[in-house]
Amino acid sequence: MKPLGRFLLLLLCASIGVATELKTATTHPIQYYLSLPDQWTSGKAWPVVFVIESANRDFETAAEVYRKARGARPFILVTPLVVTNGGARYREVPSYHYSDSTWAQIAKDGACRFDTDGLRAIAADLHKLYQGEEQYFITGLEAAGHTVWMQVFTSPELLRAAAPVAPNYQGRCVEEIGWSTSPSRATLPVKVFGGSQDQYWSPGKPFRAQTDEAERAATQHGYKNISESVVQGKGHEALAEEVLTYFASLVKNR
Repeated sequence: MKPLGRFLLLLLCASIGVATELKTATTHPIQYYLSLPDQWTSGKAWPVVFVIESANRDFETAAEVYRKARGARPFILVTPLVVTNGGARYREVPSYHYSDSTWAQIAKDGACRFDTDGLRAIAADLHKLYQGEEQYFITGLEAAGHTVWMQVFTSPELLRAAAPVAPNYQGRCVEEIGWSTSPSRATLPVKVFGGSQDQYWSPGKPFRAQTDEAERAATQHGYKNISESVVQGKGHEALAEEVLTYFASLVKNR
């Protein structure tokens, strides 16, 4: 998104009194943008959606896209500043707000471990501080697929469902962390979304091929609830409305 467009989007969010807030996990240096639903109260549990940003790493705008699409749905939205979402030289990207000590930890522990431990820390905070449900939904476009598939294949017991959108997959982090053997992997709902007009996710294109590889790997490792949803008339985009509608259907059916 061009700078002017991003500025107008954030200005609109501020004008209606709703915006995301940048936070740091209490037990880990990972940061995240948080948006609570308008009707949030402390008296009940709330479903949580993790929105993983693409290699553009425009985390705040990605958070606002989903906040706008949420409407009256009861989702706590969280957009973590992950480092496994594709692309090299990420330390130079200005949308990160990490200190030198945090970058040193990432270099020491590795990006895969940093994000794995960080996402767990965020989920724990959301449960403790905002009554978020312990299992969460996860989604993300394109290079976000590296992080989404990592969570699906290594930690299915933490998830309610996953919805990667026209995703990348190259097996990153999965071998390093280890394939899950949790029985929950067999029933975890994983629905891959893509637009019918997405030129990058069409047959013969890399994102389509990588999706096929991820689905084959899932089947080989005991994942049995994998499906796809092709959204007619849509191109290469987040498909936030369609993804949240899908997640909402799972909340109602629980």
